This record gives sequence, C-alpha cells and structure tokens, in this order.
Amino acid sequence: MLVNKGEKMKIFFELEEVDEQIGDTSVALGTFDGLHIGHVEVLELMKVAAKEKGLKSFVYTFSNHPKEILAPDAVPPKIMDIDEKVQIFTRIDVDYLALIRFDESQTHYEPEDFVSEVLIGKLHMKHLTVGYDYRFGKMAQGNTELLIELSSKYGYTYEIVPPIMRNDVRVSSSLIRELLMEGRIEEANFYLGRHHFIKGTVVRGKGVGHTLGFPTANLRIKDNISTIKPGVYITETLWLGKKYPSVTNIGFNPTFEQTGIHLETYIIGIDRAMYDEVIEVQFIKRLRDEKKFNRLEDLVVEMNGDLAKTKAYFNL
Repeated sequence: MLVNKGEKMKIFFELEEVDEQIGDTSVALGTFDGLHIGHVEVLELMKVAAKEKGLKSFVYTFSNHPKEILAPDAVPPKIMDIDEKVQIFTRIDVDYLALIRFDESQTHYEPEDFVSEVLIGKLHMKHLTVGYDYRFGKMAQGNTELLIELSSKYGYTYEIVPPIMRNDVRVSSSLIRELLMEGRIEEANFYLGRHHFIKGTVVRGKGVGHTLGFPTANLRIKDNISTIKPGVYITETLWLGKKYPSVTNIGFNPTFEQTGIHLETYIIGIDRAMYDEVIEVQFIKRLRDEKKFNRLEDLVVEMNGDLAKTKAYFNL
C-alpha cells in the first residue's frame, strides 16, 4: 500500500512498493521514536545533502520497534504511534518515507547484504546520514564503521552525526521516556524540540465532568504508548487547525475508581460535545498529581484551582 500523506511525501510500507521512479536518494536511517531534536538534526543534515547533491530525501525506518522480534520482553513503550510519527515527518518535509515492518526475515540480513540489496538496490542511495550509534543487520553486527568501509565499494558518500548534547546531556529516546514517566514534561519538551502530544478521536466518557460543570473531551490511550506520569497538566488542544487553552487530567480517575488509563481535557472556549472528532492534546506544564477525593465538592474546588492556574498561564 502506497499512501500520500501530503503534497509531497510518499510512504512505503513494503520494500516491494519502491520503484525505479524514485530516482537517486539521500537516505537517513534510524528508529526515530519520538522524533526528538537529535533525530531532527539527522534528518535536516540528510536534507541538506539531498539539496546539494540533487537527490531525493528518503527516510528508512520501521513501523514497529525491532525489539518486538529481537527481545519481546524488553520492548520499550513508544513515545508516539505511527500516525503521530507520520505527522512530524510531514512537517519536516521529506520526499519519501519507508515504514517497513521489522519481522523475522530481517534478522537474517547480513549487514553488507542490507547495504547492497536494500540501500543501493532498492533505494538507489547515493548519500547516507546516520547517528553515531546506528546498528543494523544480523545480530546488529553492522555499525557506522562498516558503513564507512563500504562507501567506496558501493559509491555513496556519508555523514555520521555525533551525539547531540544539550545542557551536557545526550539527547535520546530513552531519556525522554524517563522524563515523561517522571512527569518532567518541560524537560521532555526541551529535548523533543516541541510539545509532547497525544492525538486521537474523542470518545464518550461517563459524563461525570459535565455533571460537575467541567465537560471534558475524552481520548482512549493506545496500547504500548509511553504516557506521561498521571496527573493534571496545562495543555493546548489543537482542533480543526486552531489551538485552544486547556487543562488535562491523564491517569486512572481514582475518585471514580475507573479501570485503565484515561485522558480527559477541559478545553477553554469550546462548549459543545466533540464526539468522534480528532484532537491533539499538547502538554506544557505539570500542575499536580492525581488525587482521590472523598467528597465531590472537594474535587470541584481542586478543579477550579487547576482551571485558574491554567487561565493565569495563558493570561486569560
């Protein structure tokens, strides 16, 4: 299946879909979970090389995490799902995106065969950009040293991107997962280079918020997505191309003893139901932990306090 997700970018979900018409390419390789500032640096350098050399920009990555096959018991929760990842790639504006499912067959690729058959044979790669710690091929035997060694044999140029440091900290997906799990959203956003967001379709909740005077839009959290620490956050909600100030609770709603994790956002300036609408909730600042209240009156007082702090943040 070939999907066009914008005016330019084309997405391939299988290598067999890539045809000769793509032309010669400048390729970036990586897992790109979270598409943080380190990933963006790799992609921007790949695009610069593409422009300078008259090549098409091509990102080769996976639709699932390789550890689903290599180490099923150690699969990290994703920072974003495929749709959210495609959205960021579209903003970055690359020509081609390969979102290949990593399966058992790929664990048998000898590293040089991956270069010759996939990168050269299918993607027509003339320039390669990767992070310094990129590994590939059977038993992850391929590395940047091998990519450099093979460059003369297969006629491609390359750029190996060193670690991206901010405040003497190496930027990585694992760092950002840790920050999200600890609720340190402002730090996570700093390393992401944007606001962490969760996007989804509004579903029907129990209507408790409406009863309390705080009608909320509820999102179902997808499986294996790395959510931020449960609590209440100042957020902005993107709906139909416009951003609205909002205050969001993500967690388990202990007062009402609900099961599973939920996201509920109270959007300032919208007073109608939004069922089945797609919204994007962008997290800005953490206000507090979730609490269990014995009296609904106490919950309403706390929610009014959260709303007041949110309005003050946005100077409303």
